[in-house]
Amino acid sequence: MRPALFCAVVGALAGACTASAADVQPPSDQFVFPTGLAVAPDDSLLFVANANSELRFDSGSVLALDLALVDQIADAWTASGAIPAHCNRDPDHTESLICDEAQFIKPNGAVRIGNFATDIAVQDTGNGTFRLVVPVRGDPSISWIDWDGSKLACGTAQGFALCDDAHRLSAIHDNPDVGLLPQEPFNAFVDAAGQYAVITHLTTGTITLLDSQIGKDVEIADVGLSPFLPDQNTGLTGATGVAGRTPNMPGDLIYVGSRSESRIQMYTVGRPINDALPFLIPGNFFFLSAVGGNAGQSSDTRGMRFSQDGSRMYLVNRDPPSLQVYDTAPAADGFPANSLVASADICRAASTLTVMDTGDGDRAYLTCFQDGQMYVIDPRDNATVDNIAVIGRGPYAIASAPTRKKVYVSNFLEDTVSVVDATPGSPTRNRVILRLGQPKPASETTDGTSGGTTSGSGT
Repeated sequence: MRPALFCAVVGALAGACTASAADVQPPSDQFVFPTGLAVAPDDSLLFVANANSELRFDSGSVLALDLALVDQIADAWTASGAIPAHCNRDPDHTESLICDEAQFIKPNGAVRIGNFATDIAVQDTGNGTFRLVVPVRGDPSISWIDWDGSKLACGTAQGFALCDDAHRLSAIHDNPDVGLLPQEPFNAFVDAAGQYAVITHLTTGTITLLDSQIGKDVEIADVGLSPFLPDQNTGLTGATGVAGRTPNMPGDLIYVGSRSESRIQMYTVGRPINDALPFLIPGNFFFLSAVGGNAGQSSDTRGMRFSQDGSRMYLVNRDPPSLQVYDTAPAADGFPANSLVASADICRAASTLTVMDTGDGDRAYLTCFQDGQMYVIDPRDNATVDNIAVIGRGPYAIASAPTRKKVYVSNFLEDTVSVVDATPGSPTRNRVILRLGQPKPASETTDGTSGGTTSGSGT
């Protein structure tokens, strides 16, 4: 009899059996309620956060996947229909191939973190090395993990180790007497030039700043009070989407959205010359007043992204459901115009988005958690819906690799990651060509509409 089953049987009778560490440790080669996704700056790796939302295991995890190998199998499948070992044709969507995710995970490409991770942001630390910043709602904490070119590490322990206390930040200045990390860390933005990260908090509206200097430990440097008013009906506040206008350029402007107010708040980061910790500097703000109702006032902002040159901001809003495009190019006074130029109707409960130019202009790709779909928006002119693609159950995070012309979506409710072809002119453009992981039957998933699972995804 297997140890876990033996413990379940004997424990029920005698209460004297405790599961071993191996029994409750999550698998190092599988997705378990995947949430956050991020592509390495050189498009070499896909990082996936597992939320462990049913608490079946003792921790969540982060995995690193080899995108060259994903391309190799996906491209051979679309070119000739080749089906390699550990893969099979999707019986419900015959244009797609389903492959065991274990074959794509890099050796030493897995570490363990807390439960209910929501996002991943990647800092380029040079020479093929990266730093991951992962908000974790369960503790609450913020995990930071280094990729040294061959392995993920968040402590001195070897193998599939749990990040140590130094890599799971929960106290300001690493001192509980100064203050604890606010509840519900949610979205993350990392700036390689400024060597900092900004974290939003879903239920408090606070903004956390991390000092992330290359070669040094990461530290919670500053926590800014919520700039947002509570929702008039629910009394709730919250900060959600966060993005930098010109990432990795000195003096970047950071934009933060809210789930409770129709305001976009801007920040810069100050860094003292005496090498003291950086601090948040609140700046201008503007209101989303051009879409929705008689007087506008869009609320419940989610994903935010900028065009590569910083001249356009793409914003997912839930009330009303819309993708909004803002002109953020400098006006005559040198400050971003921050004026609406286009909008498109989208699905309910959209979560995240990515923006990519694969050769024929920017496209915005966004996930629809409730509908199992991905919307593709051409944001030029008046913004039009290019395509609506079936992705999987509970699509949550989305990321893109421009040089590979691929989009990746985590399917929270079925433990898979979908690979979407974004190649202009391709017969499979905007279609799932490869699904990483065997889809979990719907009967094995907690109802994502009533707490349970959804609370772990941060939707």
